[in-house]
Amino acid sequence: MLEYERLSPATQKKVDGLIAANGWTFERAMEEIVIEGIAMGGLTSAGRPKAKLVDINGPPKGLGQKGPTSDPN
Repeated sequence: MLEYERLSPATQKKVDGLIAANGWTFERAMEEIVIEGIAMGGLTSAGRPKAKLVDINGPPKGLGQKGPTSDPN
């Protein structure tokens, strides 16, 4: 649950302005903020970080490849 006291002072000021401008409760203001965030695509960036992509051009150097060997004969 989001607690007003845990918001930064700057965020508290912005939420207070939204509440005063519209005559909303804190809960209504938070609901409107969340709805707007979802409408703007906020959930697409709220998930876990994406995995790092790597190019696959063959096995990494030195993996399963033997270098030149000396001829025992």
